[in-house]
Amino acid sequence: MIKNIHINEADLSKYQIFDVRCPFEWEEGVLAGAEKVALYDNRGFLNSNFVDEVKAKIKYGKELAFVCKAGQRSFMAANMIEEELGLDSVNLDGGMSSYKGEF
Repeated sequence: MIKNIHINEADLSKYQIFDVRCPFEWEEGVLAGAEKVALYDNRGFLNSNFVDEVKAKIKYGKELAFVCKAGQRSFMAANMIEEELGLDSVNLDGGMSSYKGEF
């Protein structure tokens, strides 16, 4: 099951966060400790290895959370992980556009 939690209301320390933005967007800043796994490449093509890349980086013991710029791609990413790996996760709704903290 995917939970939508507004990023400003989330206790980010309890999640393993995956930043699914395009690589060029990471230059704007990334949440501390976030794993960078692009859902799409810089040209807008779907990363066909996305699920495998996430699976290789999962650290069990923390809930998975996905973040993008506004929440749409992160929801898609969370849905893919649920469908392919059967894992529940969190979509950090509002994404980096609404995040007010340090990153």
